[in-house]
Amino acid sequence: MADIFLSYRRRDSQSATGRLADRLTAHFGAARVFLDHDSIVSGDDFAEAIRRAIGTSVVVLVVIGPDWLDARNAEGRRRLDDPNDFVRQEIEAALAGSVPTIPLLVEGAVMPADHAVPATLAEFTRCQAIELSETRWQYDVDRLVATLQARFAIESDLPNPLTSPGSDAQINLFARLALDLLELAAHPTRLIARQQTSHALDHVRAFTFLLAALLLGNFAFLQALATDTLIEWTVAGVILGLLTVTVLAILLTIAWRIAAVRIEFRQVTLILSYFYAGTWIGFCAGALLAVMGIQLIAPDTFSQYLAIMRAEQPFPQRMATARVLLENALHGAAAAMFFIACLIWAVTTAWAVVAWGAFRISFGCSLVKAVLATSLWLLMLFGISQLTVMVGRSL
Repeated sequence: MADIFLSYRRRDSQSATGRLADRLTAHFGAARVFLDHDSIVSGDDFAEAIRRAIGTSVVVLVVIGPDWLDARNAEGRRRLDDPNDFVRQEIEAALAGSVPTIPLLVEGAVMPADHAVPATLAEFTRCQAIELSETRWQYDVDRLVATLQARFAIESDLPNPLTSPGSDAQINLFARLALDLLELAAHPTRLIARQQTSHALDHVRAFTFLLAALLLGNFAFLQALATDTLIEWTVAGVILGLLTVTVLAILLTIAWRIAAVRIEFRQVTLILSYFYAGTWIGFCAGALLAVMGIQLIAPDTFSQYLAIMRAEQPFPQRMATARVLLENALHGAAAAMFFIACLIWAVTTAWAVVAWGAFRISFGCSLVKAVLATSLWLLMLFGISQLTVMVGRSL
């Protein structure tokens, strides 16, 4: 998905928008710039493609020429007053989705007043505009590129045109990490969708992100347990996490194909890597608090728990004994910290539900197919869990 969405009127600023798109594409790459006739695949629903692109963009650039405000249709009515006007819908979608929106003034245009636009666009008139003057086009576009690269941390193989290459790389690296972490928490579907640029490095980044999340989560959780085999358990946890993601991705790919959505296994693994990493971090954050609370009250609880699970007893009996052990440790400070942990897990669950929408957005399918694929996947997981319980009871 593209990071930069270009909104414009063809009869108002097509030439200027074309020049700008060429410059942005040269600097950031074609996959990061969305321009309607270049970015929408033949046969796609135009309105749906626009909505999806804006929802996953980092920033929307609205190109305003001299006739942008007063452009009229064949009947002589102002286009901006039409609720079905695509430019109006694009800006409304950006504002509704809290996507940063930057007006770009070209060919001597001025920013419209709030009383001159529909009420739904009043907020847009208060956005700080950037002028792209014909007399200093190169400098103004360089200034825009610098803003996109530094403020919004949009990736590019080229340095910021207004700073030295060395310092720009350092600033962008930390800004990008900070923005990605914040956006993953606040707008998971947007971040996950933006990681799919059809570049070979997309999957490397997804795997690296997943690996880092597994390492961080396992290490923090096991550190709280004060285990003597921290490294071994951490490595084992990472391997188990990678195997889990692989199995989940295989089942999910099958489910989507049964739902008549033509997708590849690598597409599913890329999205699932970010999804699993986010949920794992949330789970481990809650587990860390819960474990720390129990360790404060009864430091030997988890040593006893492991001893119970290793005992030569029927599985149901071991689970019942372990449950009683943990319940006895949950009082006082441990109970309070466990309550906070439950809140973290609840927030993580809500986050996961929202983040799951990245599949539908990325695949561009209907809600019905998305629900069908998810239901089939959950049925598969339920069947596997039941089989696992049956095997566990037989041990």
